[in-house]
Parts: sequence; structure tokens; C-alpha cells
Amino acid sequence: MLHKISKNFSLINEQDSPQTIHDNILSGIVFKGTNLWILMVAILMASVGLNVNSTAVIIGAMLISPLMGPIIGMGYGLGTYDFDLVRQSIKNYLFAVVIGLIVSSLYFSISPLNEAHSELLARTTPTIYDVLIAFFGGLAGFIAIVSRFKGNVITGVAIATALMPPLCTAGYGLASQQFNFVSGALYLLAINTVFIALAALITTRLFGQPLIQQANDEQKKQANRYVTFIVVLTLIPSIYLGVSFIHQDQFHRQAKNFVNSIKLDNNYLLKYEVLPSRKMINLTFGGVGLSAEQTQALQQQAIDLGLAAKINIQQGFSFSQLGDINNQTELLRKEVNHLREDLTKLAQAERQRNTLEVNLANTLLTELQVFYPDIVSVELGNISESTINQGATQFVIIRTQSPILKQNLPQKTIQSWLKQRLQQQNMIVVINPSL
Repeated sequence: MLHKISKNFSLINEQDSPQTIHDNILSGIVFKGTNLWILMVAILMASVGLNVNSTAVIIGAMLISPLMGPIIGMGYGLGTYDFDLVRQSIKNYLFAVVIGLIVSSLYFSISPLNEAHSELLARTTPTIYDVLIAFFGGLAGFIAIVSRFKGNVITGVAIATALMPPLCTAGYGLASQQFNFVSGALYLLAINTVFIALAALITTRLFGQPLIQQANDEQKKQANRYVTFIVVLTLIPSIYLGVSFIHQDQFHRQAKNFVNSIKLDNNYLLKYEVLPSRKMINLTFGGVGLSAEQTQALQQQAIDLGLAAKINIQQGFSFSQLGDINNQTELLRKEVNHLREDLTKLAQAERQRNTLEVNLANTLLTELQVFYPDIVSVELGNISESTINQGATQFVIIRTQSPILKQNLPQKTIQSWLKQRLQQQNMIVVINPSL
């Protein structure tokens, strides 16, 4: 029974020849001609996908990217102690990374879209989970390489391990001078590189690939020490970030449970904001306003739920504010009505004054025509002068049938008569003014 089960897990019958495996790996580490052009096209596709936040475009770039070839070559070379292959793989891999940074930086430098969307942000904070994805993805990828029945495993591994997006995200950080993006994305790329190569190394030895070079024990120990040091060095920060990620996720879930449990009389929660990295929750309420007892009850409720957080409470739109606004609106409405009434009264007074002036002018014209028939019109008006007395001056304009007839009118006599008639000492009389 156990023999049958173990036979189902055996890969010996499906394994390709060692020379074919070696040739396939060797052909994938070189970046020239077709591979180099496909690399640059994949970089541009991934950059565009990150720029417009298109997951489909990013997946397409990952599918055609040849970046995994030299990484598998590193692991295979270490597994077979082929140090020449390791050096060649590292050199070609660094060349591909530099090309990726240059092409993606140039693209993001000329792109009019500068906002960092979710696809970009997702490549800046790697954790221990990215280590697991890279390792298991590398295992699946190398198993597919050594098997005659590869299927679509390589495609799935390319999508899962996502080598191209973090490289282009680092290019975005360089173009926008946001070096936190550069460090986070390059660290994610380093995680994928190291643990895909580690998976390839382990699988190479498990499959019993023949050694290319007969290394002595000292060389083997030295190579293994280098591998161990690089793996540990890459793993430690991811563990710290992973633990931090778990704590933040727990905090977010506790905060959501706390928010869902909030029930306050005469108040309602308008919005809330959870900041796990700062252990803070911002709450904005509407209603009549929280009392000191309600605020204290909220703090105690968070403690009872085991939530260690700083809770900031803000009052949004409240009913009391609504009453104040209504009162202010009513006062403004009354003030506008008063102003409208005053304007109406002023307009009426102006019309009455004009009517009185017209009537008085007609009366004066009739009286003056008794003695001076040549007068055809009289116009009255008031002007304000900046004089010592600060008094208003009566302005009278008299017109005759012809400008020549002005000489027949005694202006001083008419002015003296008008002063007595109108009981106005400040008076200016003008006969036939020139226009």
C-alpha cells in the first residue's frame, strides 16, 4: 500500500535527461537577442500596468518576462557546484536588473501619470509571506523544468513570484525620488531572487543532478556558508515585517469590532479611520454631541475589548449646530427684509422729491414768464459743497428761446428774487449754460 502511494509521488519516470535539463537552464540565463528584447518589452508593459493600476497588464508582463532564467541558474549552479555557471548567472541577472531600472525610470520620468496606485504600493512592503511564495514558487518552477511534462507551471510560477513588478516599482521610486519605494521594492526583488534560487538549489540536489565540477569539501562548505548567510540576511527583515503585518492586521480587526459595537443615544457615527501603524482610531460623530460620560464609556469599551489604542473623538455635524444655523439664517433673513424696506422708502422719498422739484420748477417758470416771456424752462437741483458752512446749495438753470436773449435778462435781479422766493441764500443761477 505504502509502495503504491510512494510510487504516485515519484518523479523518476517523468524526469528529463540531466543534459537536457542543463541545456534548458543554460539557455535561460543569457540576455541577448530575443531574450533581451523580450525583457525590455516586459519592463515597459509592467511599468504601464503599474502606472495605470491594471492588474491584467502586469500579469501579461510577468508571463513574458525572462527574468527567472538566471535566478534558476544561480540555484542550479550552486546545487551542482558549477561556480562558473553561478558567476555567469549573477552577471546576467545584475545586467537585467540594471536594464530594468533604466527602462522603467525613463518611462516613469516621461509619464504624465505620477500617482502611486495600489499595485505600486503593494510592492513596497514585503513580509515573511513573500518569502514563502517565492520559495514554493521556486520549487514548482524547478520541478517543471526537470520534468518532461511541464504544462503551464512556469506560467503560474511567473505570476506568483512577480519578479518584474517590484523591479519597475523601484524604477518608479528612482524617477519620482521616493527612495522608500526603491528600498521596499528592491528588498521584495531580493526576497524573490534568493528564495527562488534556494528552492532551485534544494530541488537540484533532491533530484540528484550530476555535479558539473568535482568540488572538494572545503569549497562545498564555503559555498554552503555563503548561501546560509545570504538566506538568513534576507530572511530576518521579512520576519520582522511579517510580525508587524500580523499585529497590524489583528489591530485592524479589533478596531473594526469596536467600531461595530458603538451605540450612543442621540449620536451616530459619521465616519472612522483606523491607523494600525500608530495604534490610533479617529471617530467622527453626528448628533447632539457626546457628553463626558459617553466619551469615557467609549474609552472603557475599547479597553474591555482588549484594544490598546488611542481614540480621538471629533464632533461632526450636530443637531445643536443645526439650531444655531437656523437661528443665524433667520436673523439674516430679517436683516435683509429691513434693508429692503429701507431701500423702498428711500426710492419713494426720491420720487416724491423729484415730483416736488418738478412742480416747484413749473411754478417758478410761470411766475418768471410774467416779467420775462423769453424764458422757456427752469431746472432745479441741489449740490453739496465742501465749504466752511457745509451747507447745501440750490442750483437753478434758466433757459431762453435763444442764447442771444440772455443779454436781456437781469441775472442778479432774478437771483435775488429766487433767494427770497425759495428762502435759500446759497444759490447759483445759470442762464443758458453752454454744453
